[in-house]
Amino acid sequence: MPVDVVKTRLQMDGAGGVKLYEGTMDCATKMVKAEGPGALFKGLPPALVRQSTYGSMRYGFYGPIRDSLGVKPGTPKHEIPLWKKIVAGAGAGAVSSAAANPTDLVKVRLQTDGNMKGPDGEFLPKRYTGMVHAFTTIVKEEGILGLWKGVGPTCGRASALAAAELATYDEVKARFLQYGLFKEGFPCTVATAFVSGFVSTVASSPFDVVKSRVMGQPLNADGSGKLYDGMVDCFIKSSKAEGVMSLYNGFWPNFGRVVPRVCIVFIVMEQLKSSFG
Repeated sequence: MPVDVVKTRLQMDGAGGVKLYEGTMDCATKMVKAEGPGALFKGLPPALVRQSTYGSMRYGFYGPIRDSLGVKPGTPKHEIPLWKKIVAGAGAGAVSSAAANPTDLVKVRLQTDGNMKGPDGEFLPKRYTGMVHAFTTIVKEEGILGLWKGVGPTCGRASALAAAELATYDEVKARFLQYGLFKEGFPCTVATAFVSGFVSTVASSPFDVVKSRVMGQPLNADGSGKLYDGMVDCFIKSSKAEGVMSLYNGFWPNFGRVVPRVCIVFIVMEQLKSSFG
């Protein structure tokens, strides 16, 4: 969780024209000094709810969507066309992330609450006291559809992440086994998951930055964003003001969060497959 909070703070850094952090360690150190160690666990409750829904749906939908594209159950992975793996991964990511968008929005709002500066250069006051308060406040002030603010970059990020992660895992593992670089087993799973995690981080980081900025930006009285009108506007403004590489803000904490998760997930999945078929 601390890695996720630091990642989000770095992604937001510079969005209002002012940069606060020089890197991952600087961000974590300043947060602890200014807000206490508990700041590294901001947004934990909605993050747990999100992971239990979005995470399970994403992996659960991949196989059925892939099979619906004409892949027969039991087909060796190296015989499945790569494009079908990519489409299945993107579809699974988009559907599950759209359903779980409210929890993602609340997580980002809690992680960035009180961290943005207003036109006067002063930090804006905190708006939320916790997950339930954030949910109810968003619904009251922005309407029920306010919970789906940022759903565009959320789906884009999830589609890129899932397509790259799941398709890369299937494809790389098949090639490792085909060329005899690994035998089926734990080392093969870890090596494949590491490659999959890196590729998915590279593919999804720009969408992840835009998602955080659209969701975490300060709001006008009518609930509209003060900085960005939406996903495309955020892409354009961020690139113009800070350069294209700003879309990779927080890359290393993001990488440090994704790769261990991917490794754990695929190790567990492979063990369950071997045990239960």
